[in-house]
Amino acid sequence: MTKLKLLDLFSGIGGFSLGLERTGGFETVAFCEIEVFCQKVLKKHWPDVPIYEDVRTIDYDETIDVICGGFPCQDISIAGKGAGIKGEKSGLWKEFKRNISKYQPKYAIIENVSALCGRGLEVVLQDIAEIGYDATWTMLDTKYSGKPQRRRRVYILAVRDGVPINADIFRFAERSTNKHKQEMATIEKSFAWDFTQGAGKRKPFAFFTRQRSDQFACTGLSSTLAKRDYKSYTDLVVEGGYIRRVTPQERMSLQGFPSDWMEDLGLTNQQQFTCNGMSTTVVENVGEMITEFDRTCNA
Repeated sequence: MTKLKLLDLFSGIGGFSLGLERTGGFETVAFCEIEVFCQKVLKKHWPDVPIYEDVRTIDYDETIDVICGGFPCQDISIAGKGAGIKGEKSGLWKEFKRNISKYQPKYAIIENVSALCGRGLEVVLQDIAEIGYDATWTMLDTKYSGKPQRRRRVYILAVRDGVPINADIFRFAERSTNKHKQEMATIEKSFAWDFTQGAGKRKPFAFFTRQRSDQFACTGLSSTLAKRDYKSYTDLVVEGGYIRRVTPQERMSLQGFPSDWMEDLGLTNQQQFTCNGMSTTVVENVGEMITEFDRTCNA
């Protein structure tokens, strides 16, 4: 199978590329990431892939089949100032749009926080239509992809050649059945986590989540991981009768990365807590849906 050539924008530490490449259907040909410490992580795992620093000046001269990225959410997130998609940081969506228009990939995969639904989703969809693409979108939560973290994210797929009227790329029909809803309810009630195994083992483990008070609630799910957690106690675990903070390596596991993804790079503690983008397990699911759709279109 010929792999889809991928340009990864706002790459961070490579969550989008890692998740998509796990499907076997994508090959990353270029990154765009402005943070130097993130570039170190990308170079560690993709040493031969070029990295552009500025989304406004990318000049890649070969075919691109897919552009992906989670454009900045600071102005959209409920944790931010609420400036919306025209804010200083989240306004970089216009550069995402410009690159889609410039390179005309078959697909563009766009990710952002759930608050986008009320703070700019209509702008994104209108912009996609303006440059001649069809689009479909969905909301996905990390806790249903095998990792015990509440993390709801919007995923938008823009399709250059149009979405057939009977296409169900994000499998809405399958996901809306009573059977599927019952399966999801079962998953929600069954979380138990063992970081040494990565998933599945039912051993005593709990997250203690604090929200705006000194009261801790015991739960089987981590709350949504964020950059600021490196200096707070949002997520803790109880282990051997003691409460401790979740480590950077465990946070990597909660996002679907190998626990040693950022090791041996001399990163600060704050930098190692940077894993507030997409969960790789969710991206892998999205990639599988897209490659299935692509095979159907080319059959």
